[in-house]
Amino acid sequence: MIQRLSVLVLGLLVLLLAACQQFPGPATPAVVLDIGHTAEFPGARTPGKVNGKRLSECEFWYEYSYYTKKVVEAAGYSCVVCNRGYLPDDERYEAWAERADVQQLEKREKPGRRYPSYYYPDRVAAGIISADYAVYRQAPAMVFLHHNSNGNGWRRYRQDSIILANRHNGVPLAQAIADSLNSRCLNHGMPNKGKKCKVEVRYRDASRGGGWLNVCDDAGIPAAIIEAAFLNNRQHARYLADPENARRYAEAVGHGIVHYLRTQSGTVHHRRHNVNEPDEGSFGYARESRRLDVPGAKLLL
Repeated sequence: MIQRLSVLVLGLLVLLLAACQQFPGPATPAVVLDIGHTAEFPGARTPGKVNGKRLSECEFWYEYSYYTKKVVEAAGYSCVVCNRGYLPDDERYEAWAERADVQQLEKREKPGRRYPSYYYPDRVAAGIISADYAVYRQAPAMVFLHHNSNGNGWRRYRQDSIILANRHNGVPLAQAIADSLNSRCLNHGMPNKGKKCKVEVRYRDASRGGGWLNVCDDAGIPAAIIEAAFLNNRQHARYLADPENARRYAEAVGHGIVHYLRTQSGTVHHRRHNVNEPDEGSFGYARESRRLDVPGAKLLL
């Protein structure tokens, strides 16, 4: 048993040393916050202008991830912000990135094009490099900063605020963030028809965010994806378009992370012991994956 553990530890160290060549910053433990999408392909957007501006997932979190990070660091925890893409040639983004010290992972990728994890190549997803960065940084928690949207145009119904979690390690983290948003923002200035933000576990191959969450789960990292605000909900958009409210929202995410870290200290996390044993999150489990040719992806099924 001891010999097996030694081999596993040695293998991880080899991977970490190799990863030093592709990731920015030191390989030291830190909470990782990932700004979703890129400025070129910014993710969800408001259908039109709200309070004179049009919001997008990526732009919002470039501007306000600083406040999430600030809350985490004020509580005494190391925290780093990353983004999968390159820093845009835009003075606003440059200022926001400098303030939050955003680590640009500089991955050129087309929207929706999936590729394998560096550490767990049977985990395949677009944007998975950010999950790999969390493994590299030995993150005690990983939070993917996103917003949600559904359908075309402005909508008012069938929009459920959720925090996605990895199945083995992420529920307590996701619940802490949901509780913080529920007590500070949703239905407290941010109209949500009285509905609370809920937690949903996600892990199946080809599911939205499932690949990211599985990579973190395999490495024993609690992870959550923020999908609580809908940018095609006028009331949500108006709330987030106000700088004071946007800051309050970002800080609420930070308070949730801090609550989790304080209350779950010493928790022994689940890790994937056999990387050659497939599960529902392995590439090829989903029918759509079996139709794809993804270079470097490990097909265990």
